[in-house]
Amino acid sequence: MNFLARFFGGVSERIAAVVLAVAAAQFPVYYLAYGNTLAGAQMEAEVRYRELLAEAAQLHLDVEDFVGRHENNADAVFQASGRIHRSTLERHRRYTAMQDALRNAPAWERPLALARNFDPAIHAATRFEPGLPLTLEAGAYALVGILLAWLLTSLLGLAFRGPGARRADSFR
Repeated sequence: MNFLARFFGGVSERIAAVVLAVAAAQFPVYYLAYGNTLAGAQMEAEVRYRELLAEAAQLHLDVEDFVGRHENNADAVFQASGRIHRSTLERHRRYTAMQDALRNAPAWERPLALARNFDPAIHAATRFEPGLPLTLEAGAYALVGILLAWLLTSLLGLAFRGPGARRADSFR
């Protein structure tokens, strides 16, 4: 019975290592897909923002005054367009800041940069297709996945073995 437990424990550790390594290696692929989707959204927001700038400039206003006049107008139609214009300004600013943060993040900070700049709407629009990235960055994330698998299986093993038991043939 002890042999079977060791055998299946070793197999489960290796399976966990492979699964987590492959899953972690997908991060650069997803990051790129998310960044491309964000770039498209930012470009669209940029076009709308430039339209607002041009309209405001024709009236010798800055864009904030232009939008503010719409928002503060007594006419409900102008107030509605003011809300749309305000949304355009906010999306342009937010998407530009997000894109700058993601582009400037070094490889080891990208998971945190993505977490801080995650937008569910961008995620929903992202066309992510898993792949087998053969890059140094993907290899580093795969290594992190293997280390995470080792840590998790070791912790699970300790939880099931009890406080006094120690296993000599841990993850290899």
